[in-house]
Amino acid sequence: MNRTTSEKLRITGRRSGVKRQRLFNVAAMLFTLLFALGSSTIEAHCAQTSHNLDYRSLSLEDCLALAHRYNPALGEAVEKIRELTADYRAAKSRFFPQLIASSYYEQLDPNRLLPGVGRPKSITPDSAEGFAGISASQLLFNGGQAYYNTKAAKIGAQAQKQEAVRIGDEVAYEVSQAFYRVLESKENLKVARKALEQRRGFLMLTVAFFKAGKVTKLDFFRAKSQVSDAEQAQVVAENALRLALEILARTIGLKEKTEADIKGRLPRSLVPPPGIDSLWQEALERNPEIRELNLQIKQSEASVGAAKGSYYPTLSLQGDLGTRYEDPAGTGGEWLAGVFVEFPLFEGGLRRAQVAAADSRQIQSIEKKRDRLNSLKIDLATAWQDMENARNGVIDTRQTVATNEEAYASAKALYRNGKAIGLDVLQAQVDLTASRFTLVRYMADYEIARARIRQVLGAPLPGTK
Repeated sequence: MNRTTSEKLRITGRRSGVKRQRLFNVAAMLFTLLFALGSSTIEAHCAQTSHNLDYRSLSLEDCLALAHRYNPALGEAVEKIRELTADYRAAKSRFFPQLIASSYYEQLDPNRLLPGVGRPKSITPDSAEGFAGISASQLLFNGGQAYYNTKAAKIGAQAQKQEAVRIGDEVAYEVSQAFYRVLESKENLKVARKALEQRRGFLMLTVAFFKAGKVTKLDFFRAKSQVSDAEQAQVVAENALRLALEILARTIGLKEKTEADIKGRLPRSLVPPPGIDSLWQEALERNPEIRELNLQIKQSEASVGAAKGSYYPTLSLQGDLGTRYEDPAGTGGEWLAGVFVEFPLFEGGLRRAQVAAADSRQIQSIEKKRDRLNSLKIDLATAWQDMENARNGVIDTRQTVATNEEAYASAKALYRNGKAIGLDVLQAQVDLTASRFTLVRYMADYEIARARIRQVLGAPLPGTK
């Protein structure tokens, strides 16, 4: 009666286990299906957005968004987060019990020799032996190695997230720099075309004066030479524009045959940057590289704790449960349970070397932070100075352009009335063109320096858009 009842309970338990397994399988299939549908929807949305985007009229925001998606350096940094997160989960697994299923079966030679003796066994040998069982172990204490290794892995994943942010800011700066260099090249091409138009007009006027006998042949040659110089300057500007567009496309990470162009213009109103001291204080709080360095120091401290934990014994709870088959002895169950202690007595100085290496890495992290702080402060000061120089240069050069425009108009009017020579007009043209190029360069340098400050801060520049 008792045997029948126990058999019924085992049958009922097996049926319940089968039902639970079926429910688990159904839930897993539904989760996989929903995840696949969600992923395909997101990918389709991203593909549709990318398809609808006009690559021949990209704003700076469009370029930054495309770089965030296609830039290989940023993609590598983001993928590294996934790797280090997996390392953290692997380190955390030491806190959970380990279950191992094992089995074997072997045929034994009845006439086998004893190891190291060279004669047959005198006892009755078994002709076959097999075993199947489960082993379980649970770590109880290992000097904090599992704790500190898990802590170090977790901090490492957090540090990599800051590294991804840092690389994202670096890519944003490089894209911004390439974007404004394209705008600069476009403005330079406009200036070159305007200069060529002016010099061709002056050449026609000089030819008319030469035919009328009002100027010498030297004036004609000078005017013609200036036209050739302007044509060459236009070719240089066109090549510079093509190169700047190619640099922008490669910085974003676009495919080789993708044709891209931008829209926008250089700044017209320039705002002075805040004081460098306030900017540095903000950089200390928000710069992702500084945050990463702080996390790396904490990670090295955890690694030191893990290394020092090797000086302590390792305690673990272990158990084995299985069934052994022996022929002709028969089949029987066996089990083992207990607390195991391991304490290495001599390892040739391995533990001491590991602790010394961990201490050294910690000191290296501290010194690396000091070095990077000095470098970042220099970078911030340089960008701040470049921005101020560019802003003041724009203000001064605008006045110079206005002066040179008036000088060119006056020289041209005097030349028409015979009160100035052709060299005066040509020199006025050269000065006007040079000042216009300088103005374009200062405006581009202002925006590039502003983007550099934003990279060092890890946030938009206060007081600017």
